[in-house]
Amino acid sequence: MPGRPRPAKRPRWQRRPEARPEEILCAALEVFGEQGFARTRLDDVARRAGVSKGTLYLYFDSKEALFRAMVLAKLEATLAHAEEFVRNWEGSTADLLRHFIAEYWEVMNQPAKLRLSKVVLAELSSFPELARWYYEQVILRLRRVIEQILARGMERGEFRAVPTAFTARALQILVVHLAQFLHYFQSYDPAPLSSEAMLAGITDLYLHAVEAAPATAPQK
Repeated sequence: MPGRPRPAKRPRWQRRPEARPEEILCAALEVFGEQGFARTRLDDVARRAGVSKGTLYLYFDSKEALFRAMVLAKLEATLAHAEEFVRNWEGSTADLLRHFIAEYWEVMNQPAKLRLSKVVLAELSSFPELARWYYEQVILRLRRVIEQILARGMERGEFRAVPTAFTARALQILVVHLAQFLHYFQSYDPAPLSSEAMLAGITDLYLHAVEAAPATAPQK
């Protein structure tokens, strides 16, 4: 008598549908970072994520949509944290600035953020609509946080009257470009600096640029 048919084996592990978008976004960051935006194909991202191209299209209908979703997934929490951090700070503005620069430096030296900023710096100018979107969603949002710190310090008399628009931009450029330099050109430097030395230099230079001069005692 023939035995009862065996039930089909279930795979030992099966990706949960709700996990797929996150896996696709992580794969997108890797592929964009390695190949650049222009050369990346959705096939490449799907293959890296271990899904079919059809599955990828269920979540993202174009390469631009995928890039936008990836940026928001990787940076939204960081930006929101920075805004809340500054809003709730109760100590001196100089200490707030020190903490902010330290956290900003740490974030920009994370491998995922390095890859993303490399793509942005190298390629987005060739994609104007995407560049405008990134500028508004990320660069301007972070600049406003820095401007809030500077305004707080000036209102309290801790910082001198600086041109806020330029001074906020200067900090962004210092941190982003020095992080890129540290990771992509450091090996060619005959006198390399450590990450800690870079951070100390940025902090010292920037604080000396914005702090108000101490009041001098009247001469007798």
